[in-house]
This record gives sequence, C-alpha cells and structure tokens, in this order.
Amino acid sequence: FFFFLTELSKRPHTQMNSNTRSFTEKLDAESLAYFNDVASRPFSQQAVAFLNAYWPEVHTQAEFIFTVAWEVMKYADMHSKGISLRHLYEEGKDLDFDIALYFYEQLCKYVDDSRNSRFGAGGEFQMSQPVMMTAIKRKQELREKVDVNFDGRVGMLEYLLYQYESVANPADFCKRSMGQGDEHPDIRAARLALEEVNKKIKAYEAERYRLEQESKLPGVKGLGAKNMLAQLDSSPLAEQLNRALITAEAAVRIAVRKFGGQSGSSNESYTPTDGALWWMSRDLEEKKRLYGKK
Repeated sequence: FFFFLTELSKRPHTQMNSNTRSFTEKLDAESLAYFNDVASRPFSQQAVAFLNAYWPEVHTQAEFIFTVAWEVMKYADMHSKGISLRHLYEEGKDLDFDIALYFYEQLCKYVDDSRNSRFGAGGEFQMSQPVMMTAIKRKQELREKVDVNFDGRVGMLEYLLYQYESVANPADFCKRSMGQGDEHPDIRAARLALEEVNKKIKAYEAERYRLEQESKLPGVKGLGAKNMLAQLDSSPLAEQLNRALITAEAAVRIAVRKFGGQSGSSNESYTPTDGALWWMSRDLEEKKRLYGKK
C-alpha cells in the first residue's frame, strides 16, 4: 500500500475561506478544551468526530479518509517510532511537525501513483487532494493554519479541518460537535467490540510473525514451526478472532439498525452519528476481508 510511490506533482490548493486565517483565535476556553479533548483521541476517533460533524458536506470523501489519509497517517506515525510490524503498533494521536511533513509527502506520492488512480486528482476524491509544496512552505502552513492549538503537533482532526477548510473550521466543528451529546451506548458497544477485534488481530499476527521467524531455523524446530504456521488458520487464536468478528458484526448491526442505517447523505436525512456508523461498518468490512473465514 505505502510503497506504490512516484514523483511528486504540483496542484493548486483549494481556495481558502477568508475567515479561516487563524483557527485558534476563534475558540473560546470551553471550545478549546473540547477541541483538545477530541485531539487527544486516537486518529480514527478524531476522524469519526469530524465525519459526524460534517457528514452532509464530506460523506463522499469518507472512503479517502479511511483508506488513504488514515492509513498514511498511521504509517507516518509508525515510521517516527521505528515500528515496522503492525501488531507492535498502538494507534497514535498526533505527529510532530517533521513527521507531519513526511505524512504530507507520502500522501502526495500515494495519490500521484497511477496504481492508485481511483484516489487521484480529477476523480470523485478531488476535494481530498493534498497539495505539494516546499518543506519551508509546508512547515509555515502547519504552524500558522493546521496546528489549531499551537502545541507543535498535528493530529488527524487538524489535518481534516485544514484539508476540508472550504466547508469546515475549528470553531464551527466545536459548535456542531459540542451539541451532539455523549456517545450513544449502542455505538460505544460497537466501537469497543471492534477494538476487541483489534486485540485478537494483534495476538494472531504476533503468533504468525513468531512462527514465520522460527520456520527459518534448521532442523526439527524449523519444521515444527512450518507445520504450526500451516495450521494457524484453524488454531485457537484464529477461532478467538473469528468469534470477536461475529460479536463485532452483531454490535455494529444493532447500532446501524438503531439509527436507521447510513442514509445521512443530505441535510434532510443527516444525523450526528452517520460518520460513526459508516466508519464502523467500513472498518468491520475491512477486518472481515482480511481475517474473516473464507
């Protein structure tokens, strides 16, 4: 996914609203505290908060946010921490400016690669296209426009507000989100069920990695590891993962049914949980694709 990289290209940036010159100055103390709370959550939860707030405006870009932006941000975070194995990675919440530069570089490279043409310029995700700029200019943008709370770091929420500044800004995000109330118990149950799947995936992948390494050894130990690796998909770890997937699927189905599906593609049908419902459904779909029983 991340290694399909090509030379960078230049594109004009989406016209910036005149009233978004400085995000932070528009936030009162209560709003800033709320913003900081959301920004302290894992990347995925920040993305869900943004989608919940702006679903009518950006629902067509949700796939880009999930498949490209989220994955590239996690990859940049792993790069900064020297982690190459997914089962050793705990999802982060923000990037320092140097790694944020790296994030944007990788994002631009990804969408410019012809093998990722679905997500490139001129298509359905035009609104999500990053802009290539010099490191000096990018750092200035990060400092003056992206870093809402001036902590010298960039999270998913800040990236999304900046990318979709034609329809969003921090003050409006806080106004919309603070009025939504607490996370509904059914949505929380589905989210936690998916987090449990993540734990089972990590255990499964850790064991697979261990067996792959041992299978390279000579003699009986290597042969034994090869045999166990061949049977991993029918092992107790695989069964535990499958049960967690079934439980998560049921929890997501309950949440979707509770809130009338994912019809929030217009202001008339919009509810402030549409982003969460879409994200959990898409996350479950991806987990089933990768780890569900074939």
